[in-house]
Amino acid sequence: MADRKQALVIGGSIGGLFAASLLRLAGWTVTLFERSRDELASRGAGLGVTQELVSIMRRAGARLDVSLAVPMSSMVWLDQEGRIVRELERHRMSSTWSRTYVPLRETVPDGDYRSGMTLERVEQEGERVTAIFTDGSRAEGDLLIAADGNQSTVRGQLMPDARARYAGYVAWRGVIEEREIPTSIHRNFFDKLIFAFPEGELALAMPVPGPGDDMRPGHRRYYFIWYRPTEAAAMKDLCTDASGGYHGTSIPPPLIRPELVREVKQRAAAIFAPSLAAVVQQTPQPLLQPIFDLEAPRLVVGRVALLGDAAFVARPHVAAGTTKAALDARCLADALIEADGDIDAALARYERVQFEFGRRLVAHGRYLGAYLEGQLKPPAERRGDERHRDPERLMRDYGAPHLVHDLDTRDLVARGGRRAP
Repeated sequence: MADRKQALVIGGSIGGLFAASLLRLAGWTVTLFERSRDELASRGAGLGVTQELVSIMRRAGARLDVSLAVPMSSMVWLDQEGRIVRELERHRMSSTWSRTYVPLRETVPDGDYRSGMTLERVEQEGERVTAIFTDGSRAEGDLLIAADGNQSTVRGQLMPDARARYAGYVAWRGVIEEREIPTSIHRNFFDKLIFAFPEGELALAMPVPGPGDDMRPGHRRYYFIWYRPTEAAAMKDLCTDASGGYHGTSIPPPLIRPELVREVKQRAAAIFAPSLAAVVQQTPQPLLQPIFDLEAPRLVVGRVALLGDAAFVARPHVAAGTTKAALDARCLADALIEADGDIDAALARYERVQFEFGRRLVAHGRYLGAYLEGQLKPPAERRGDERHRDPERLMRDYGAPHLVHDLDTRDLVARGGRRAP
């Protein structure tokens, strides 16, 4: 139809797919442009499954199979001897990034998904916006949605002063196969989210689906993430390979220097319960992730809207990055539907609602990470949560319980769904 509005979506990952699928259902013509030529399904790691995520995926026509998520019934605090200091009931589900990406990708026709398209710049004139790519091609539409992640080209052009801020600590992450899990963890804690609170540091461990989303007992995996305060100069050293090559803030795991991996495993033995230390020590190749957060000063510039990590990057403690992208896309689609053709009014509403949501999510991540960040300051300069950590309160507030809602497997059973095996 000649009067159908045209949207350009920059970024073919989860945020872009949510936006494309929901706008297509709202009657828009949508073309999605992804920089990578590779299949994205193998990327990403674990993610938390929330009620909002399941609901928005259903609306988009993408089924999130909750039977492929691992249920956890509580959170436990383990001391250095492996004893339970505190246990809090809280039902959560962990799945894999691919279980969200693959169904969403199937909602966007191949003809509307263009891979290998690297954006060079965006131009606007009146009510039209144009995306210009490095191969010289151009695409024009009524709206451009920047869903191109935390290194957003669109945000870099329109808001050059909006830069990611290093939080002062890094995360070491890894997974082992279920058959390698220490017996004490498998028997007593496989259905729980473990917290460890060594002085100045923080670690979590949890079950996740196995390769190919395998949920059969004995074929799942166990995942840990360990936060360690690290000066910026030392972080640069961590991201330098054995030949002296510096990889910025993201070094390929095989290039992490062996002596750094040895130090991590030795440190784990010194500060964790023996069973949790064994999880770290048995990890073949730990991954390194410097922690950053970011706040864009606004979400809308003319006919360009920022979405997901292109707009706000919260620290991993909130466990809501995928859900946030889904909520951003839903808010934008609803605003466009309710504005009845007034795109500018819709964008103003989107910015008003989701800017505050993104700001609160980033603030919550900073609160959860305040003690870790404060370790780099002299003790006399630490304030509030930087000075003192209350593990029980941190466990209760971990994630984003006041902003998004954990999915409870008991609710699924009541609605006729299947409990994860």
